[in-house]
Amino acid sequence: MNAVKINLLIIVGILLTYSLLLADAERPNFIVIVVDDLSPENFSCYDNSAAPTPNIDQLASTGVQFLTAWATPMCSSSRALLTTGRYPYRTGVWHNDLRINNSRSERYNWTTRHLTFAQALRDNGYRTALIGNNMALGGKVDGSAGFDEFCHRADQPSAIPEGAVFTGLYEGRYNFPNAPRIPSRYWHPCIVQDGALLQTSPDDFGPDIFTDYLIDFIKRNKQEAFLAYYPLNLVHDIAGGGLPTMPSKGRPGSNTGGSVADMIVYIDQTIGRLNKVLEELNLRENTIVIFASDNGDSAHGMKMHATEDGPRVPLIISAPGIVKVRGATKELVEFSDLFPTLIDYSESRLPDSYALDGKSLRPFLSGEQDTHRDWILSYIATARMARTRDWVLEAVDPVYGSDEGRLYFSNGEHTRSKYKLVEDTSSPAAREAHKGLMKILEYNPWPDRSDPKVAAEIRSYDQMPYKHYLETGKPLPEINSGIAHEVKSKI
Repeated sequence: MNAVKINLLIIVGILLTYSLLLADAERPNFIVIVVDDLSPENFSCYDNSAAPTPNIDQLASTGVQFLTAWATPMCSSSRALLTTGRYPYRTGVWHNDLRINNSRSERYNWTTRHLTFAQALRDNGYRTALIGNNMALGGKVDGSAGFDEFCHRADQPSAIPEGAVFTGLYEGRYNFPNAPRIPSRYWHPCIVQDGALLQTSPDDFGPDIFTDYLIDFIKRNKQEAFLAYYPLNLVHDIAGGGLPTMPSKGRPGSNTGGSVADMIVYIDQTIGRLNKVLEELNLRENTIVIFASDNGDSAHGMKMHATEDGPRVPLIISAPGIVKVRGATKELVEFSDLFPTLIDYSESRLPDSYALDGKSLRPFLSGEQDTHRDWILSYIATARMARTRDWVLEAVDPVYGSDEGRLYFSNGEHTRSKYKLVEDTSSPAAREAHKGLMKILEYNPWPDRSDPKVAAEIRSYDQMPYKHYLETGKPLPEINSGIAHEVKSKI
């Protein structure tokens, strides 16, 4: 081979290497922030708020603010949907306390049988981190869940690393038989950082530690593509009840005596800190920031409800160099859409035949299309919901005697107070709407109740203290004798 050909091959190799490095540099970063138990109306950009949220408002004005975004009305079901992009007929996670066809070892660790978005992106060369609430992954946060680094709360005494002794504060107990006291998540917190117990003091506030860790992670990885998943503990109350005071009220603070309004201000300040760091590092244009909540506001009776107030959450997506500025939009979106969106933007590959239930938002966010999807669905335990732009079907629950659910005409609106309850579905329009919405529910079919394992799970769930609601604030009736007989006859 002559010298000219050798030099040509060297030049081609250099150009190829450069193009690959350039492509890597152009891949977007992702920061996925999920607050706990807050509805859209808690933020001022959604027209009403418990406190001003200028930094979150600014995030919305520089990206896309979805007025009709659905998660689910419960923590674990929302987080399983978000991190896997799969409906519960695949994952089995219908409710914190209703898990279908999962073995004992897999019951709270859906990452053992399903990919997380972190696994998919890490396999594509992204640096990944989990910060905050480890329950966001069903309790499993080791490397197999897809994260290179993690800094999270110990949500149970069993989550404290073996051999370590936590000497900080404890909360109360959850309302379960033999429930242990829970290590503190707020003041003098119990935090595990990369597998080791972090030493904390009475002056330490857990969310401060998590945000500091996230900022350090961003700075350390500013030269490579990264994914940071930050499920906050705020504004969830402590085990046994109570809200913490915020650092602005003094240090050390208390794990009781705080307010939702102060917590929302703190969340907004956290978003401001993150935006400032991204701007200082020249990463803001190329970092897709996703801000959402896991379910509706528990303080106003929306959490655990199979009404639209249960799954409806704030969802804001912003990246000035990537996402078209649309501001508020009535386009429908659901949590299952976020996994394929990350896959699409990162150009990651999934295993052959690995199915997702969501639809990528990239065409809508980039401006290639001005519409996203025609329907969304949600669920909690034995109940399911669906909506289109003009119709909402909620509380479809044959197990607890609501076979047909309730139908509303929304007329394109996104606030429940403007809906019209359709009490007579005999008109052609209402009949067709109900039929179509029931058809949508088939994309997430409820398990066969004749299966003995399913029947046993329903019986177990019926005894749990935290069940869902079909009507606002109204407890579920006992399973009627016919269904109870059917369940017992299969076991």
